[in-house]
Amino acid sequence: MSREFESLKSFHMLAECLSYGRAATNLNIDQTTLSRRIIKLEEAIGFKLFVRGKGQILLTSSGNRFYDQTRKIVQDYTKSVIDAKLLSSFNSSNLRVGYMAFAAMEIAPKHIANFQKKYPETVVKLSYLNSQNQLAALENEEIDVGYIIGPIKNKNFVEVNAAKERLVVVCAKDHNFQTLKEIPPKSLSNERLILGDLVEWNIFRWRLEDMFEKHGVNLAVSLEATSTLAILGLVSAGLGLTVYPESITSFIKNEDLIARPLQGDNFAIETSVICQKNHKRAAVDQFMDLLY
Repeated sequence: MSREFESLKSFHMLAECLSYGRAATNLNIDQTTLSRRIIKLEEAIGFKLFVRGKGQILLTSSGNRFYDQTRKIVQDYTKSVIDAKLLSSFNSSNLRVGYMAFAAMEIAPKHIANFQKKYPETVVKLSYLNSQNQLAALENEEIDVGYIIGPIKNKNFVEVNAAKERLVVVCAKDHNFQTLKEIPPKSLSNERLILGDLVEWNIFRWRLEDMFEKHGVNLAVSLEATSTLAILGLVSAGLGLTVYPESITSFIKNEDLIARPLQGDNFAIETSVICQKNHKRAAVDQFMDLLY
């Protein structure tokens, strides 16, 4: 708080209390400090604010006018300080994070663990949403940070590339691919694919189909599912194979499954962490700063 505003606030308190003792107590200062502030304010504005008599003080006519003219300034400033403190308290108390399926396996958990290690007082609330729904949730201020398929290059968002992963083919261990170190894209032309549905995997499906089309391959999707566990279960049962980011390998505990990378540099997917460019939450800055 500036010295000028301290003096102005002290003047308003004294004008309302008309007692140096009560005003000083309310301001949590001593009477000498209060008197000094009033004197400096009077010197700055060039006229007397109070008439000092025996055992009492009264506002001068100029003091009355000055009080009326500056009342809104003091009220607005005080309200701003209170609002800022409330916002700061809210900002530091929780962080709402959206994540899509692929980020849940390895990327997001590592970031959240690092964040909570540094800011243990902040409660992280997770929401499972596909990439497109996260963009809408960010715009509606329903989440603070999102993990999406990137890049999006949207001027309304701050975007940090969190990971670039190779894509792997996941199949049953007795599949012909078990002997290969890498899977040629054209090898999938005659395979039955099990993928997340277009609602769940929307952006990933579009990117995946585009990657294969560049190699002259049209993906034949035979089964769709809404969860990673369901997809892996179907693959394990020998009903087809699937394509996932490489972090799926740390998630596979089933001895009946194997994962092999796709051949070609373009078979990779990026995960971006994004937030609103004009957000007003300290916890968001704290989280995003840890990603750089």
